[in-house]
Amino acid sequence: MPTDPLTRLLGADDSHRPRLVWYSDSERIELTGHVLAMWLSKTAGLIDTESQPPQGLHLGAPLHWRTVAWACGAWLAGREVILGSGPLLAEAGIVPGLSMAFTPEELCPSAEAQALCPQDSLAVRWPGRLPPLVLDGAADLMSQPDSYSPAPAQPHDRALTRLAPDGSLSSLTRAELLDGLVDAGGADAARAADPAGSAGPAGPAGPAGPAGPAGPAGRAEHAGRARAVLVRRQDRAGALREVLGAWGQGRCAVILAPGTSRERAALAARQEGC
Repeated sequence: MPTDPLTRLLGADDSHRPRLVWYSDSERIELTGHVLAMWLSKTAGLIDTESQPPQGLHLGAPLHWRTVAWACGAWLAGREVILGSGPLLAEAGIVPGLSMAFTPEELCPSAEAQALCPQDSLAVRWPGRLPPLVLDGAADLMSQPDSYSPAPAQPHDRALTRLAPDGSLSSLTRAELLDGLVDAGGADAARAADPAGSAGPAGPAGPAGPAGPAGPAGRAEHAGRARAVLVRRQDRAGALREVLGAWGQGRCAVILAPGTSRERAALAARQEGC
């Protein structure tokens, strides 16, 4: 078993229960533990293929289920996740191994490699022509293996770095990322969800396809605990920590697209049992 608590947490739930659910005003996307593990493995594999350790992954994309999957895939590969404006990172002399974004303008120009992902949850490739030498963050990802052996990592390794608009840098180690959130080794003991409460199978677009409707909000509660956690932070660093906190409790993390209406957020909380 890995000694690094973040590595243990990322590999703690390979089940058919919901692990990550994404809501926008127009869609609901569900990833079970098994499906999310596959996405993380593919992401880690692509990062390893396109960059060398200890180079980090720059995430230029806003909060999205794909952003969460890429961040966790980077941590599975033992890499650092870098948040901040791509152009500002380049001005600061920071050179990520790989930069991922939803638009060319969000990419980091100093990165060794770049990947554009479609923001459409059901898209399996970048829509239209890619800029020269830029990877397709959907199609190239899907060509990676479905399983991945986690890279060696230590709790004191840097996990998350953020470049603020004023140019200041702040970083968290892998241990600090989890500090105060959860006992990352105790996820198995905190499985509160009823497998029968899981939504339907992935849709025709593959792992991230839309799932069937969830059951009543209270059906999977155990000993007064909700089966899911609604992630309320909209900044990516805060949201990622809330996702990890939910997983450490053995619960599903429910994330909302930036700008999701209050009515849609309330529906998500009721439907997922938050």
